[in-house]
Amino acid sequence: MTVKRALGALLQIVVLGAFVWAIEHYWGWDRLLSPWSRVSLYLVGGVVLAQAASYSIRAFRIYQAEKEIPRGRYPDCLRLILINNMTNILLPARAGEASFPILFKRWFDIDLAKGSGTLVWLRLLDLSVLAVLAAAVLGHTFLPSIPVALIVVAVIAGFFLPLLARPGQAVADRLLANRTDSKVTRVARVFLSGIPSTARQVLIDLGLTWAAWLIKLAALAAAFFTLADISFPAGVLGAIGGDLSTVLPIHAPGGFGTYEAGVVALASVLSKPGPELLAAAVNLHLLVLSIALVAGALAWVAPSARSKR
Repeated sequence: MTVKRALGALLQIVVLGAFVWAIEHYWGWDRLLSPWSRVSLYLVGGVVLAQAASYSIRAFRIYQAEKEIPRGRYPDCLRLILINNMTNILLPARAGEASFPILFKRWFDIDLAKGSGTLVWLRLLDLSVLAVLAAAVLGHTFLPSIPVALIVVAVIAGFFLPLLARPGQAVADRLLANRTDSKVTRVARVFLSGIPSTARQVLIDLGLTWAAWLIKLAALAAAFFTLADISFPAGVLGAIGGDLSTVLPIHAPGGFGTYEAGVVALASVLSKPGPELLAAAVNLHLLVLSIALVAGALAWVAPSARSKR
């Protein structure tokens, strides 16, 4: 083990220890876990199934878009998603994202630049979905005079907004064509390489992204509003806030603290902030973390689809 990896592991342990101590000192684990008495096993099972469905759709999003991936290797796409998600959780400041292009290269022989471009494109789609959903919930809450039909139109417009990436890519390609091969130019070309070559593929990616997020957020919102005893719209905002903290480049090891901050920050818009809301955010994080780590560990030890041939 290198010094850098050892220091990273030590940081994980220190952050986790500080998190556990802070919960016990300021709240108490017995009191923290008491909201689970309101949560049925059916709801927990529903969250697990929803997370599994979301992961599966994300894997299919890659499998159908990247024609360089050999057919029959969908299980490896699912393994990639699960391992990438696990490393993202465990490593700080989005360092776990590096596993995506690395595994792309190792398993499918797709170069690192292409894998990095694909990752950037997928993250931009994720961010667009979360932004549109958060804006719709907030708009309906704080601007009740706006007709629901207008909000629906705005959501539809937000859905199709990523289609502008195609003409934007064409313009950028023309601008970069006559530029010297500088570091900035190379980085820009990496980002642009992830944008699909056709509008049809952009729409397919969009549809799969929305499906994955709607399934996941509906389940997490149901769990959160039950744990916190708040309204369902506030639960939706809390679920969005937690996932925003994992998409944006502000991520503590394990998400400890940053995930809860994201949940409470958005949920507080529609509900009263306080210890109960924070406790529910911690419990939601523990649920999401448990599912992601178990799924990632299973994916890590699972055999490759290529090795089965």
